[in-house]
Amino acid sequence: MFMFGDSLFDAGNNDFLNISIDYKADFPPYGETFFNFSTGRSCDGRILPDFAATYANLPLLLPYLYPGFNNFSNGVNFASAGAGVLPQTDPETVL
Repeated sequence: MFMFGDSLFDAGNNDFLNISIDYKADFPPYGETFFNFSTGRSCDGRILPDFAATYANLPLLLPYLYPGFNNFSNGVNFASAGAGVLPQTDPETVL
């Protein structure tokens, strides 16, 4: 399983970006009801890909940028909170 998307699917990729952004969820309450620590997910527990992976008998998908993660045989999560595909989704784009 390979996931792409925005905050609804982000498993914490934004926490590992080496830039200053507003879309990080690395503080409570994010993650506290399922993981008992801040996960970088834009919710307090599991996200839709977690349920899909559990249903498919796969481990939870790690963020693509998770340190040391390089085994994509079960899939990976590329989603990033605040992601967009249209030029209008970039606040620095001048139309």
